[in-house]
Amino acid sequence: MKLIVRSWFAVMLALLLAVPAAALELTVLHVNDSHSYLDATAETLLLDGTPTTARLGGWARLARAVEDERAAKSAAKNATSHGVVLLHAGDVVQGDLYFSKYGGRPEMELLDRLGFDAMVLGNHEFDRGGAFLARMLGYARLPVLAANVDASGVPELAGRIAPFVVLDFDGEAVGIVGLTLRDTPALSNPGPGLTFSDEAAAARSAVEGLERLGVNKIILLTHVGLARDMELAATVPGVDLIVGGHSHSLLGDAAAMAALGLTVDNTYPVMVAGPLGDPVYVVTAWKWGRALGRLDVSFDEAGRVTAARGRPLLLVGDTFERKGADGRRQALAGPALEEVLAGLDRSPVAAGVPEEAATEAFLEPYRAGVAAMRHEVVGRASADLPHIRVPGVDETGRDLPHGSLIAPLVARSMLERLAATGGPADLVLLNAGAVRHGLEQGDISVGMIHTMLPFGNTLVVMEMTGAQVVRALETGVSRGGGAFPYVAGLRFTADMARPEGARVRDVALVGADGGLSPLDPAHTYRVVTNDFLAGGGDGYTVMGEAVRVTDTGFVDALVFMDFVAAARILDPPASTGVTFLPAR
Repeated sequence: MKLIVRSWFAVMLALLLAVPAAALELTVLHVNDSHSYLDATAETLLLDGTPTTARLGGWARLARAVEDERAAKSAAKNATSHGVVLLHAGDVVQGDLYFSKYGGRPEMELLDRLGFDAMVLGNHEFDRGGAFLARMLGYARLPVLAANVDASGVPELAGRIAPFVVLDFDGEAVGIVGLTLRDTPALSNPGPGLTFSDEAAAARSAVEGLERLGVNKIILLTHVGLARDMELAATVPGVDLIVGGHSHSLLGDAAAMAALGLTVDNTYPVMVAGPLGDPVYVVTAWKWGRALGRLDVSFDEAGRVTAARGRPLLLVGDTFERKGADGRRQALAGPALEEVLAGLDRSPVAAGVPEEAATEAFLEPYRAGVAAMRHEVVGRASADLPHIRVPGVDETGRDLPHGSLIAPLVARSMLERLAATGGPADLVLLNAGAVRHGLEQGDISVGMIHTMLPFGNTLVVMEMTGAQVVRALETGVSRGGGAFPYVAGLRFTADMARPEGARVRDVALVGADGGLSPLDPAHTYRVVTNDFLAGGGDGYTVMGEAVRVTDTGFVDALVFMDFVAAARILDPPASTGVTFLPAR
């Protein structure tokens, strides 16, 4: 028996010695697309099997979660080199009223307060041009990355952006390379002096530069979207991990998320075979600071990843509401609240996280500055008016076969504003991405409207032939996502079973009496859109062929606010104008 034990021990010892020793145990914490949502945001979850309005995220809650993760890692320290890195994958700003009021200052200061090690520039960081971005970044000290952005034409910005940064963890170097969406000029307003190059080419150059410095553990920090991240993982040699943003993708355990009423886009992490066959791990963390991504990565001495495991954690507050028998929302208390909290304790993907006091105190003066804007009520929604970019099932499982119920109302407000002038328009074209979220049943405040329409887009009147209108619709239908078209004064069918370029059919104008007349390809129509689409944003290059009549100066949020105030009660539209036929 002793001989057998000695032989077993020898075999196990040999196996252990054959496994490469871990050179670095790295915990990667990450967020993306926080979009100035410094306070918690409402989301309907299935809690205890019942639809429940919960509050997710908020930077005070995020600060506490980061603090807890760092403390846990420190307590578990052993002989292996270890570290915690905190990364932001872009679109820190533009969405909530904090940015409208303060121009990014609290967002930038919070990046430093929480100890972010680096951020990559998202497309919305460029919404007010390069000079404004340079001033905004002056409120933060952390490294700002974008290897594929040439800002030499904006000197005050050029000195603030680096292609990569090298972080040291107990003598182990980790390179972080930043990549910004090359389509940023079509999705934002960077202005002159800035150019955006191919992400893959820039990544290869930066990785080669890091390898020449002897760095063999490399992370791409990107704002390009999950699909493009996976392409980068498959084609760029030398990359171990990609931490991404832009697509607002929810990753995680499908069953655990479904138990909360959420639908995932993929697993966490997504594993992709790299160009040399080694696995590359891709992660992203949903949106609005609602989730903190965490990936524990083990590197061997050669810089290879030997293990990668983790999960995004949904950061849930401690107040909840449900609709009562009378249809009104009521705050949970007593046993019902206790059951919900107990259910969160059992969830592997969500947790009740308290707010960190110091961050709450930091936010208070800023919060006071926007409170009046948030609370002025201008109307009421008679029912929920959800927003989805492309018709289908939204992330809560709600079926919206004809698409958004709020975007067509925004489009109608634009049409009615022009009708009140001396130059009415025939129709409206609106990109889905111009509207950031829907409205719940109940009061509609100024703050809600400005958050829903955050970009300050102005209404532009253009003269377009019917053929150009159809090409614009084809562009939006084929590109999907934020480019998907919503309309007013128009009806169309998007048949996704047809080949690209021939998917739009049955396009008709809606007359004042509600009657329909076919769109004439040769006729010229007065079209209202926003200045973003008028400039060719979201790939609508056909707009460059149209005649730009005038920029009215009317701001979309203010136009919609007047529309709501005049209506007082906002009802769901009788028709969205869209008939959507999915690919079969």
